[in-house]
Formats: sequence, structure tokens, C-alpha cells
Amino acid sequence: MKSMFTNIDPLTKIQYGLMVVFGTLTAAVSFAPLGMELRIMGAGTLFGVTVGLWLSHLLTMTYTATQTLRQGAGSNA
Repeated sequence: MKSMFTNIDPLTKIQYGLMVVFGTLTAAVSFAPLGMELRIMGAGTLFGVTVGLWLSHLLTMTYTATQTLRQGAGSNA
């Protein structure tokens, strides 16, 4: 299990860490003893940040894969 995380790019590790942190905060706020409106607003905001991080990660991985494929195709030509 540990070897799986040693080969990951540092930026990816940071993105995964932030997704876990904001996902946990989303769950914590949704069960917190606050008013209903405040819980909905807080959980919605934190969930939005989590989704934004995930989309950013997805776009970064797609861009990196595309660049790798283009460089590989360019060396074959």
C-alpha cells in the first residue's frame, strides 16, 4: 500500500489531501449542531470546493496525459 503512494506526483498528493480534508469538513458540517440554514450553506459551500478540487485534478491529469501522448507521437514521426 505504501509503495502505491510513493510513485504519485506531489501535486496529486496535495490535491488528494485537500479533497479528503474538504470532504471530511463537508460531512462534519452537515452533522454539526447548527441551524438548518447554516448547515445547508456550509455543507454546500464545502462540497462545491471539494468538487472544484476534483475537477481541477481531472483536468490536470487529462492535460498531462494529452501532453505525454503528443510527445510520444511526435517522436515516432
